[in-house]
Amino acid sequence: MVWGTCVKILSIDDDRFVQSFIKSVLGKEYTLYFAGNGEEGIALAVIQKPDIIILDVEMPGMNGYEVCDHLKHNRETADIPVIFLSSKSDLRERMQGYEAGGDDYLLKPCEPETLLAKVRVMLRFRDQGLALHQQFEEAQKTAHIAMTGSSELGMAMQFVEHSYLLTDYTELAFAFFSLTNRLGLNCSLMYLVEKEPLWFSSNGAVSPLEKDLLVMMREDKRFYDFGCRTIINYPSVSLLVKNMPIADMERYGRVKDLLPAILGALNGKVFTLGTEKIMQKQAADLAVSFDKIKTLLLALGNSLNENQKNSTQIMRTMMQELDMFLPQLGLEDDQESRILDHVEQAIVKSTEVNDTGQKMAETFRIVVAQLQQLLEQQNAFIDEMMRKQYSAKKNDDNDENKYTMDVELF
Repeated sequence: MVWGTCVKILSIDDDRFVQSFIKSVLGKEYTLYFAGNGEEGIALAVIQKPDIIILDVEMPGMNGYEVCDHLKHNRETADIPVIFLSSKSDLRERMQGYEAGGDDYLLKPCEPETLLAKVRVMLRFRDQGLALHQQFEEAQKTAHIAMTGSSELGMAMQFVEHSYLLTDYTELAFAFFSLTNRLGLNCSLMYLVEKEPLWFSSNGAVSPLEKDLLVMMREDKRFYDFGCRTIINYPSVSLLVKNMPIADMERYGRVKDLLPAILGALNGKVFTLGTEKIMQKQAADLAVSFDKIKTLLLALGNSLNENQKNSTQIMRTMMQELDMFLPQLGLEDDQESRILDHVEQAIVKSTEVNDTGQKMAETFRIVVAQLQQLLEQQNAFIDEMMRKQYSAKKNDDNDENKYTMDVELF
């Protein structure tokens, strides 16, 4: 990825002030071309093949949406990312821009830093799209995914069955796109994992404008149709289909009926994966907490034992010293006996306390052993779940006949 003056940017705008602004912000880093109207911009795009087109929406003659639509229907310019410039920012305008084929939307007037950031994001989007497209092509060649059924419903059933065995968000998305590609659908996908979005696309990367639409329409309703696009929302998944077959209403109806069933299974799997990861994290946190508790309990038990031994030794030493020094005090025999009896009783009570402390220390050891057993049981349970899932996935991948036969539904 090399950026700089080797990157070509075409600005199509009838406002000379905007052209000057773009030149002052981007001219030092990129090679710029300018067109004053739509027709001139289309011709210049075909000749120069720019890396990005910055396109004004409000122009006399052909407006920006018409120019973008023309560019996207020309093979030579169809893959060039387009950033719309507009003074309107409502959802309707953004939808119209996306419908025309735009990749991002910039409200004017804007700060220089905003324009520069948008261009850099778009360059990363372009590079990411190329890399992800290549990655997906390679994944399709090596993956053994059950998607060879002869009917649309059969393929959907195979995807649902296979999805149970997947353990990663990315491979789950690739499995889903293997199905949608066979259905002839071009899609972008958003997972919500702990309220954070994960983005996937069946062809390249998810554009900034697509991300805006998916996020803005999440809370609206389950289905949202505009043109040949459809957005379908579930609690953990949102899907954008970019090429619904509206010219074939019979097939359109079949796809519209099939997608909710597939997405329901996908939504459940995304939720399950999230739950599994939370369980694994909780198990790891529990192990750390247990180690701390174990260390504290054992240290406390050892400290009790040590203090009890010291206390007993002190009392016995005192008894011996009294036995030696009492005769020197000239006390009566009964006085010496009373003193020695009191000290002896104190020693007995101290010994009883020591015995209680030993029992407490032993109780601590029992608690530590029980905690250790519970931790080992939980870890064994999680390991067994993961082992069974891995074993099932491995057997599924090795079972070539299972997914090479056609599935016929009557």
